[in-house]
Amino acid sequence: MTMIFCSSANEDRACADEVRQGLEQAGYSVWRQPDYPTPREQSYPYVIENAILGSAAVIVLWSRSAASLAWTKRHILIAQRYFKPLVPVQLDETALPSTLLVESLAATGPCSAITARLLPRLPAPDSSDPLLALGEQASNQQYIRVRKEAIDQAATMVQQGEHREEALAILEYLARNDLMTGVREKAQAVLAAATQQAPSVPTPTRPQDLRHLFAVRCKNGHITTFDRRVVCSQRTEIMRGLDELILTCATCGEKMAVEVDCEGY
Repeated sequence: MTMIFCSSANEDRACADEVRQGLEQAGYSVWRQPDYPTPREQSYPYVIENAILGSAAVIVLWSRSAASLAWTKRHILIAQRYFKPLVPVQLDETALPSTLLVESLAATGPCSAITARLLPRLPAPDSSDPLLALGEQASNQQYIRVRKEAIDQAATMVQQGEHREEALAILEYLARNDLMTGVREKAQAVLAAATQQAPSVPTPTRPQDLRHLFAVRCKNGHITTFDRRVVCSQRTEIMRGLDELILTCATCGEKMAVEVDCEGY
C-alpha cells in the first residue's frame, strides 16, 4: 500500500487527523509518529529520514506553528533530497520557506475537504512505480536482504540511466546511514563504481549533479540554484541538522538567510 508522510505541528493535529483519515479512506497508508524514539533521542533523525525515504509523497500542513519547528523544515529538505513529491497545504498566511518552490494548496473550509484536492497530486494508492518501490525496499527495517536488493536495483538503474540521480541519492543514504555494516559497505562499493568515471570538479550544469542542488527564491522573486558541495563546505561550524547559511541572489545580489541540510557534505 502506498504510504504518505504528513508533516504537521502539534497545534494542527486535529486538521492532520482529518487529512489522514481522508487519505486512508482513499486507499493510502499514512505514516504515524512513533511514541519512541522522541525528537530528543539520538535515533530519531534516522527514523524520520527512513520514513520519508519509504513514502510516495510528503504533505506539509504549513502554519505559523509549523514554521516555528525545525523538524517541519527538515521534513521538507529531506523530501527534496530524495526527490519526493511535496504538497504544501497553507493553513494560514504564514510565508512558505524560500526553498519550497512547488505550488501550494490554500486550506479553505474544513480540513476534511483537503483530501479531495490532494489526490490529483499524489501517486496512485496502488502505484507500481519502480522508483517508489526502490524507496520502500531501501527503507525496509524488517529484512537486511531487502535493503541489499535495493542496492542491486539502484545499481541497475544507474547503469541503465533510469532515475540515475534518485538512485544515487538512495545509495548515498544507505552508504551513510544504514545501521548494518554489511549494507553500508555494499552501498559504498556500488557508489564508488558508479561515480569513479565522473569528473572530479563539480559542474552544476551536469545532469548527474541534480541531487546536490537546491533552489532558493529571494524576496524580490528571483530564483538562484546552489550546490551543497560548495555552500556547505564554506560554513564555519559543522552542525547536525540544519545549517543557516547566508547566500546571495545571483540576479539582484540580495543576501538571504537560508536553512540548508548540510549533513553528509
